[in-house]
Amino acid sequence: MISAGKWLFWALFTFRYLRTIASIFIYLLIRPKVIHNHPRYTGKDVTVVIPTTFKSPPELIECLHSIKASSPSTIIIVTSDANVELLVKYCRDNSFEVTALGVSKLNKREQILRAMPLVKTAITVLADDDVFWPERFLEYLLAVFEDAKVGAGGPMQRVRRNERPDGWNFLGISYLERRVWNNLATNGVDGSISTLSGRTAAYRTKILQSDEFAHYFRSDSWKGKKIHTGDDKCLTRYVYSRGWKIAIQPDCRATIETTVEPDRKYISQCIRWARSHWHGNFVVMTEESYWYSPRYFWGLYYIYVGQFQTPALLVDGLLFFFLWLALRTTQSDTATVAYASLGAWIFFTKLVKLIPHFWKYPSDLKFIPLSILFSYLHGFISLYALWTLDATQWGSQNLSALEAARADTRVTSTSAGKYGATKDETQALLG
Repeated sequence: MISAGKWLFWALFTFRYLRTIASIFIYLLIRPKVIHNHPRYTGKDVTVVIPTTFKSPPELIECLHSIKASSPSTIIIVTSDANVELLVKYCRDNSFEVTALGVSKLNKREQILRAMPLVKTAITVLADDDVFWPERFLEYLLAVFEDAKVGAGGPMQRVRRNERPDGWNFLGISYLERRVWNNLATNGVDGSISTLSGRTAAYRTKILQSDEFAHYFRSDSWKGKKIHTGDDKCLTRYVYSRGWKIAIQPDCRATIETTVEPDRKYISQCIRWARSHWHGNFVVMTEESYWYSPRYFWGLYYIYVGQFQTPALLVDGLLFFFLWLALRTTQSDTATVAYASLGAWIFFTKLVKLIPHFWKYPSDLKFIPLSILFSYLHGFISLYALWTLDATQWGSQNLSALEAARADTRVTSTSAGKYGATKDETQALLG
């Protein structure tokens, strides 16, 4: 039994933590994609498509300011038919030259497809309405397309830190810090990635303009029910399944900022993200073959095998149990050191992906207990999402209410003077 306990312990320990150990070295060794003196693509080759619920006009205006600074060729915004005119007014008030389109029902997939026939550039960047780009962002992002085999690419991401962050703000920060870490840990080895995040992602336009893609995008389903979330999972799957590569630009200067729900709605977001994770991975595993090809050997282990390491509380509990089986006849002092060492290792692994954030913001060390507690809670959120996979709708948005026309409450842009005005050529192309 003691020998069995030892083998069980080391087998589970290796299964759980091999990817963590390897990811530390990958994170430290990965290097940014080089920006060439004469790049293949520049901002004039880019159309930015923003599907929006238009829930927060001030946030959208700030988003547009940051996007405009990268000088894309065209910006297309798609919202509900009922709010196109109001959207145009806000853009006009803030001196933005955009194309505004409408759809009858808010659905991110339909909003993206609504815009694609108007795209005339080689690259399409899909962006959420709550992302904020750094200066020269497109220069860094477009570097991934110097490889002609790359069909899509994305940047680093972080959640905007409040001046005085509370627990909800920190949980959002820690979520994206871990996600970016995991993306780099696979993409940096064999080019695999679980999901190319829809917050901001660039695609070769020809991939998104085919009738085949439109049918694929609309037909995404789970057990016969159309999936209304997880559009980025579907896009990721489509790109890989057509033989293209996906690349991440791991340059800190190309890191976008975003926001998450600032209250208990964050839990609903986590549930939706977890469902999308299961939905997307199960669809890949049942309908595609690229995920188990030798080309993506590391992603197979890290993403598809590793997804079953949940809930963490159960796995860590089993580790201590197997260690006890292996050491129960060992001297108490030796056993105590072994238990303490395992506990210290688990503590380290819970925080290693947040070390870059804590290094920059040491005052956030006070959130360590919350971070560890939520990491264990998230395992049960993941199980709940797995149990409720039949739910394919949004959990944190009331889309019906957002589709309705809203009052014309003007926004005063505090940054309008900073960026200056351009000629008012706003277009309103109603669907």
